[in-house]
Amino acid sequence: MGKRTRWREARRQLDDLRACAALEANSRREPPRAPARYAEFKHEYGCRIEQLRSYALRAPEDWRCRIRSRLEERRFIDLVRFSFERYRVAAHLERAWLDDIEDDFADRIDLPRRPATRQIGAPDLRRWYIAAAQGGSLYKQESSRFLTRQETHHFLTTPAAITSSKQALWYAIARPHTERAEIACRVAHCKVASYSIASTFWKEAARFFARNPLAAHEMDDLADYLHAAKQEDQAFELKGRTLGALKRRMEDWHRTLRRNRENGTVWTGSALPNIDYRIGKHERQAIWRFRQIKTGYDLYFEGLHMRHCVSSYEPKCMSGEISIWSLKSEFPVGRLNRGVTMEVTQDGRIVQCRGFANRLPYPNEVTTVKRWAGEHGLTWAARER
Repeated sequence: MGKRTRWREARRQLDDLRACAALEANSRREPPRAPARYAEFKHEYGCRIEQLRSYALRAPEDWRCRIRSRLEERRFIDLVRFSFERYRVAAHLERAWLDDIEDDFADRIDLPRRPATRQIGAPDLRRWYIAAAQGGSLYKQESSRFLTRQETHHFLTTPAAITSSKQALWYAIARPHTERAEIACRVAHCKVASYSIASTFWKEAARFFARNPLAAHEMDDLADYLHAAKQEDQAFELKGRTLGALKRRMEDWHRTLRRNRENGTVWTGSALPNIDYRIGKHERQAIWRFRQIKTGYDLYFEGLHMRHCVSSYEPKCMSGEISIWSLKSEFPVGRLNRGVTMEVTQDGRIVQCRGFANRLPYPNEVTTVKRWAGEHGLTWAARER
């Protein structure tokens, strides 16, 4: 046995011993106690139940855990079902007990602001859940201010690909205008769905995309153009326009941006620092480099090399509404590979993460970006595979 082979064998044995020691140490730890009674849930969960206790069919105190999962969230949903449910409803509506919908319900074309408290007139989706779960008319009791009867039906019968109530609302808006559920799902996952469901303009855009299906990245590109067109002319509408005509206008817009690009513009950007992550060792080491783009020159060439329309985001960058980040990998060390471009909103949400020609991020890119987000207080809100 050669010296190098003996060294590798010794290293492998040492790694095995360390792994066994770690497993043994973890096996001795007592798992956290999962709630088995109503009083054992944390305070914020109890408050949500108490706010709507008058609608309960059964006393929450009578609940006993009926599932094997030890996750508090899943046990809380089981408590909600026990207390309020007569009929099972879509999973996205159950999630309303756990997550607040990210929407300010304002009729405007810009991205919704994250309100500190629930806005007056905004729907309480937990009440929507109760109406549906107890066999009432959701349309008559809650949804008539936001959805038609047909849209309410589609909101309650979403496919499994719809995982949040906001996606379900956009799916419901699009579904009556297409015979194919997968087209409505595509609309619910595209950039249009990042705007407020109360926006008259974006609801019409969702219906337009349902009637004129495109690939997801094409919907995103066209949504960028529609936003710019509406900002430039408040009278701009989709009524009477064809998909072909809109595509031609979008291409003209892209050419104008490239021709008139003021490459000397500079903005302050986000206070987050650039950062590198080194993953792996020796010849297998890769370096992930996060860099913020703060000049019109760099933004233009990011869009040029990545073949997407990020250069059109310059006004938002200059106003501080968003920041744009480029993620590249160095592997092997010394060879730079383009990864993804990210859009981060002022309130810390990563709302877009796209690679070359608007491809979705690869799993290793998603993992790296989520690590970066976790370490810097950001929230992942972008689409992934």
